[in-house]
Amino acid sequence: MTSPIQLEDSAPWRQRFRCNTLGYVYVAPNDPSRGIVHASMQGPTKRIFAWATSSGDLRALLPEDETPSYGWLGPRGDFLYYLQDDKGSELGHIVRIPYAGGPAEDLTPELPPYTLRGFDISRNGARLAFDAVYDNCYWFYCVSLRPDGAHSAPQLVFAAREETWACHLSGDGNLLAVRSTRRAPHSRRYTVLVFDTNSGDQVAELWDGFDHSVEPVQFSPLHHDDRLLAATTASGELLPLLWDPRSNDRRDLPMPPAQGPILPLDWSPDGSRLLVQTQTAKHEGLFIYNLFDEELIPLQHLPGTFRGRSGPYHTGTAASFFAPDGTVWAQWSDAAQPSQLLSLTASGPPVPVLPVGDCPPGLPWRSVSFPSSDGVSVQAWLGLPFSDETPEGPYPTVLHVHGGPSGAVSNAFDATSQAWLDHGFAFLSVNYRGSTGFGREFQEKINGDVGRWELEDMLAARLWLIEEGIAHPDRILLEGGSYGGFLTVWALSREPELWAGGVAPVAIVDWTLNYEDSSAAMQGWAHMIFDGSPSEKPDLYRDRSPLTHAAAIQAPLLIFQGRRDSRATPRQMEHFARKMETLQKDFTLVWLDGGHGFTSAATAEHLQESHLKFAYRVLGLQGLDVD
Repeated sequence: MTSPIQLEDSAPWRQRFRCNTLGYVYVAPNDPSRGIVHASMQGPTKRIFAWATSSGDLRALLPEDETPSYGWLGPRGDFLYYLQDDKGSELGHIVRIPYAGGPAEDLTPELPPYTLRGFDISRNGARLAFDAVYDNCYWFYCVSLRPDGAHSAPQLVFAAREETWACHLSGDGNLLAVRSTRRAPHSRRYTVLVFDTNSGDQVAELWDGFDHSVEPVQFSPLHHDDRLLAATTASGELLPLLWDPRSNDRRDLPMPPAQGPILPLDWSPDGSRLLVQTQTAKHEGLFIYNLFDEELIPLQHLPGTFRGRSGPYHTGTAASFFAPDGTVWAQWSDAAQPSQLLSLTASGPPVPVLPVGDCPPGLPWRSVSFPSSDGVSVQAWLGLPFSDETPEGPYPTVLHVHGGPSGAVSNAFDATSQAWLDHGFAFLSVNYRGSTGFGREFQEKINGDVGRWELEDMLAARLWLIEEGIAHPDRILLEGGSYGGFLTVWALSREPELWAGGVAPVAIVDWTLNYEDSSAAMQGWAHMIFDGSPSEKPDLYRDRSPLTHAAAIQAPLLIFQGRRDSRATPRQMEHFARKMETLQKDFTLVWLDGGHGFTSAATAEHLQESHLKFAYRVLGLQGLDVD
């Protein structure tokens, strides 16, 4: 039973958006007294703070209006580096500021604005590398850094037309490892390329065949040790390996009795141990792997989700890592509790390292699964508005689809889902085809056939909710942002009679127009997932665009769009809005002055309030005592 929308300032759902939230942390390896924290600790917006690790004191490093999503601290703790863009557009230049504070310095003034797809600084602090995407190409540059603070102009190491991500520098900065799709450009199966940063010559390649993917993780922390920690799917599951690109010596690392894919996260400062993460549909675990005796030691922790390599660049922004004292610091949360940084050992309970303050407790999720139309099992996370796992529905229900599509929803804190639960809604988040962590075939099923199998899995989720007595057939709302926004509008247009409404922040609604206006990095991704460009696959791009099928949409639709978004671009949304107005559809478009993501908790809270009001209106629920 729903209740009136809780608009009072003290409502628990509002307080969860206002709680201190942790993004990631990083400690300078050569000066562990200095770190950075990306969090909303002193206000409603996530900011980057200087962190005195001994005292725990935090100091804002940037002005309130400068809110990059990711930042990197030099290994000596001397400078903070970040991409300075236009209010979240993700197009800009790498700049740096002194750790003590000061003005930003542009390291690449001679380059055009670019999207960043990789960044690293060598352990000795002598070299910086980055992957700048512009002019339909991936450009890998290095910048020499001197102890006196001076730096060189960026020097091009190599460039690639095919999708090539990430930067990993050896300890002395003389080797650069990247992951490239050049062997399998239409499937995102990677090979590792290693280059000499001085000459630009390719030193070696690590390729496990077309059917598998291998990716770099981190070079050894030891001086004069060029071994690279990497991960491969050659065994059928993701497993770690060590590889020396100069000698081509390779050591695959067996890790029984761990189950599921094993993702290597970090290498201990003394080079003797690895931190690895296991992931299954229902559980995640952290382990220490001893390289000398090949022993796998479980760390003590509660069920939930751990962040591993943080951010889209998988380099330099750690969330679970070896602390200066050799213990493991890990960022943990579950659906009911916000993220916090914990110290983990094999023998004792977790100890908070960086408390984030009190937050109203939420309700737990549980893992569920159901067959899709082709019999394939699909996993999802279910939250019910009561703690008892026995459904007492049917409830009004939100069927959520995540962005990506690569990536997956896990048992992690989500203020948005808890707001729905607080108001008597059931909430189901589906890891549809295209999600990662469920095998290669599951992930790659959508390539070249965008929208088909994702929709089949969404329909299977809807059927399961009804058959289980959780949802009423006429009271199921769709919600999803980014690629999930596309899927929300796509489902409304292809199965229009099944949904009560849709909420789709930063959605892609016309693939061709979006391709024309988006960043070069986004174009490379679209080329991969469609198996071609709009000029090569015009009919497919047109057919899989919700704009093409807008006339079929029956349910009310709410969309939020950023004016500086370089992923889900503004022009395609303007075309969609005009068509929906001409068709006299129940459509609301709200423009925001930002990019693809929203760093402000106040903005997120406002969006959630709008979502709730929309849901109460379109479902005709009691308690809509709002303007």
